[in-house]
Amino acid sequence: MKANRKSLSVALLIALALTIAGCSASPGNAVSEASSNSTATITVTGFGRARANPDRASVSVGVIVADEDITRAVEESNEIIARITDAVKGLGVPESDIQTTNFSIWTEEQWDRETGLRKEENLYRVDSTIQINVNDNEKIGRILEASIASGANNVYGLNFGIQDPSSLAADARIRALDDARQRAEQIAQELGMTLGEVQRAVEISGGWVQSFFESGGYDLEGRGAIPPISEGSMTVNISMEVTFNINR
Repeated sequence: MKANRKSLSVALLIALALTIAGCSASPGNAVSEASSNSTATITVTGFGRARANPDRASVSVGVIVADEDITRAVEESNEIIARITDAVKGLGVPESDIQTTNFSIWTEEQWDRETGLRKEENLYRVDSTIQINVNDNEKIGRILEASIASGANNVYGLNFGIQDPSSLAADARIRALDDARQRAEQIAQELGMTLGEVQRAVEISGGWVQSFFESGGYDLEGRGAIPPISEGSMTVNISMEVTFNINR
């Protein structure tokens, strides 16, 4: 009877040991399997730039007049703006591309230089401005010339741009992807590996048009010569973050 009990105890101990061994082996097998199926990757950032000449422009032109009679000041301002508008339309700019952007009046006190006393009459200044949008940049010089000849004494905000930047952005995006692949191939080669398929691609910055030229304002009170106009070029910069599979 005692021998049977002893045999049973030994059998139970052996079964328990096998169960514990099986449990401890399972996690190890799972980690080994996951490790063998994992895919190595390389993540790089590529940069792309596309450049083109601008095909549109905008400029603000106007006049500042001063008079002791506010009515005369407003009338003179209106007459000059009307002349400028007619001259610009005569160059082929549609009325829809001409917009009033400012009309303001302010009062200035006048002082007698000899006595240093304040005069009874105030001086009224009227500032009128229109913005002109141009889809033919070759006209911009003639538009400025005609505006000044018509009485404009205030010109500023000359800007150039691209009417449809989507194709320029698409070109920059392709260049960024090519740059990312070249970078990844270099890294993989240095590591003794080969580059695989793209796993992930994200545009992380850029896509807007940047100008390399923007004019300041010009004081034309003396009706001097117009400075040379240089439209420069426009660029779109894009950054792409790309993850590639690599093969050992």
